[in-house]
Amino acid sequence: MARIVLDNCSYSYSSHREDKTITGFSLTVEAGSFVSIIGPNGSGKSTLAKLLNGIYVPTEGSVTVDGLDTREKNNIGEIRRKVAILFQNPDNQIVGDTVEDDVAFGPENLGLESDEITRRVESSLKKVGLFEKRRLSPNTLSGGEKARLGIAGILALSPEVLVLDEATAMLDPKGRKDVMEILHNLWKNEKKTIILITHHPQETLYGERIIVMDKGRIKISGSVEEVYREGETLKAMGLGLPTYVELSLLIGERVVFDSSSLYSILENKDD
Repeated sequence: MARIVLDNCSYSYSSHREDKTITGFSLTVEAGSFVSIIGPNGSGKSTLAKLLNGIYVPTEGSVTVDGLDTREKNNIGEIRRKVAILFQNPDNQIVGDTVEDDVAFGPENLGLESDEITRRVESSLKKVGLFEKRRLSPNTLSGGEKARLGIAGILALSPEVLVLDEATAMLDPKGRKDVMEILHNLWKNEKKTIILITHHPQETLYGERIIVMDKGRIKISGSVEEVYREGETLKAMGLGLPTYVELSLLIGERVVFDSSSLYSILENKDD
């Protein structure tokens, strides 16, 4: 299982090394974990996502995936088989004329046998609830269904790590909830590593750890409960809070999460 390690990692879009989007960033994502990443606009979240599978290479420090350094070009193919990214607009990642063709595109490019491709397509579509729509055009799908199709497409590649960069940003509350329940199931039952970049605080409750970024650095890191105990700090940064946390702060109660309260919170469709 792939373990991702960022060691004193920095990244600059310009030739001026002092103009950094990510600065001195160190983070370890253990295999099988669910990490949510939040932060104000411009804090470096999307840049971080692209560093995780070698789309960007750090200008300083290193990123390794299962011990493979992203700075080594010979490693990139294997790294991208381990770490798949789904971006904000699912339309930009749709390439097939039908739902099943779209999901088959990645495995076909891997040169897999037709029987294996068929098996992966069927399995992936069933996991995201789209098997009955496999012969439809992706253009007939709703926004939430397109996001689920994007997840199916990367699941068919059998990655160990799924990185979602604001992948639910364009969805309505029901669409977001459907996607998050799929991700939660992939983490809990299939032991996939999930790295979720989001600006919807309610979505962070599905995971186990939160990283708060600010100006290219880690501002706060900890469990869901530990991070939301810092609710006032998060509000000062302009970040939203889950409804439960907002109410706890308003009435002066300590923020506490347990399995029963967590799942009652997740039934709330509003942020």
